Amino acid sequence: MFSALRVRSAVRDQETDAMRLKSLTHTLDLLERELIAERSGLRERCERLSATAAFAQERFESHGRENALSRRIDDMTRSMKDYTRRMAALQRQIEIVGQLRATAADLVEPGEPRKASGLRSMPEPQPLRTCLSK
Repeated sequence: MFSALRVRSAVRDQETDAMRLKSLTHTLDLLERELIAERSGLRERCERLSATAAFAQERFESHGRENALSRRIDDMTRSMKDYTRRMAALQRQIEIVGQLRATAADLVEPGEPRKASGLRSMPEPQPLRTCLSK
């Protein structure tokens, strides 16, 4: 007539939370590696471009002022500015991933209430409402 009410085990909940935290941490690790790799690649390209632009500028100043070389120097300058902006954006994203990692570490602490710090606080859990709640 009555079915048994199944209650979740606290141990099972902790294991589930730990598994989710591990998955989240792994995802954040992958994301951070991608961001760092992109930033490093851009930095290397920017340094090469900077050296090339310096030689081009020297040639432009010491030899005849060629229009084609002037346009090329302008293009390289624009590219270096674009690289610099992108590297700054990537750095901000890396910092956000670090904040997310700190927040994630606060999410699951055995015996501690759930909380989040860093980016924003999580709202307090509301009582479970069911069809039998008044």
